[in-house]
Amino acid sequence: MRIGFIGAGRVGFTFGKYMKEHGLQVAGYYSRNPEDSKAASEFTGTLQFNNKEELVDSCDLVMLTVSDNAIASVWDEIKSYHGMDQKIVCHTSGSISSNIFKNTPHQIYGYSIHPIYAVSDRYETYRKFSNAFITIEGHEKYLETLKHMIEDIGLKAAVINSDSKALYHASSVMASNLVCGLYEAATSLMTECGMTDSEAREALKNLFRDNALGIAEKGNVSQLTGPIERGDTSTIRRHLDALNAMEKNEEKSQKASNIKNIYKELSRQTLKIAKKKNPDRDYHEIEECIK
Repeated sequence: MRIGFIGAGRVGFTFGKYMKEHGLQVAGYYSRNPEDSKAASEFTGTLQFNNKEELVDSCDLVMLTVSDNAIASVWDEIKSYHGMDQKIVCHTSGSISSNIFKNTPHQIYGYSIHPIYAVSDRYETYRKFSNAFITIEGHEKYLETLKHMIEDIGLKAAVINSDSKALYHASSVMASNLVCGLYEAATSLMTECGMTDSEAREALKNLFRDNALGIAEKGNVSQLTGPIERGDTSTIRRHLDALNAMEKNEEKSQKASNIKNIYKELSRQTLKIAKKKNPDRDYHEIEECIK
């Protein structure tokens, strides 16, 4: 199966390089910016295509590794190509489903293939891409074929429902992007204690990193520690009292209110984990405290 990429950004570079190094037939790249497709083709040892139709004619599977807001327009450009008939076409968006490929004059087989992974660099991410988990949804004909293809190159994969893409992507964002926001809130709160921003980040980084690794390796229940897990209501009250006091400062009121809302909602989620870890422990007081 020859695979061609329309789009030569971080995801295109990473998928193409990883696929090529693991034995798949990567034909090459087309990009509206020829310098990008040239760089991608050189990086992966594949061809640079001068136009999209040439790439489509040369490939069995066409991957649209373009930004989410460009998928529809690129699809509109290529869906009428005679060479699209009987082709497999995929995009790599986390939030858009394969339904975007349904309006076509030809018989095509559309899918989304999305990596649950932070693809942060064009030239380096492929080295750790084996840590990615791939989700696939789309036409039933090649669904299992694509899943096995992904698994055969050393990646974990699962099939999801096409109608669930938005919820699926929200989950991924919460575990990735929004964690950055949570860490920012924690850092901001630490600076209220007299630390500089750099000191706060230095103070928290190993706690954050080791806890994240613990969750990944052992799971939420085994990793959970802290005042909620041990039923320490008095400590939770002191936290909330401090945030309430901070709220009374006119300059810091909104910041304190926002962080308090985050603290209470995440505490409610954490309480669910604590109850799984300690089913015989009475958490009634904490439950009342964080309502």
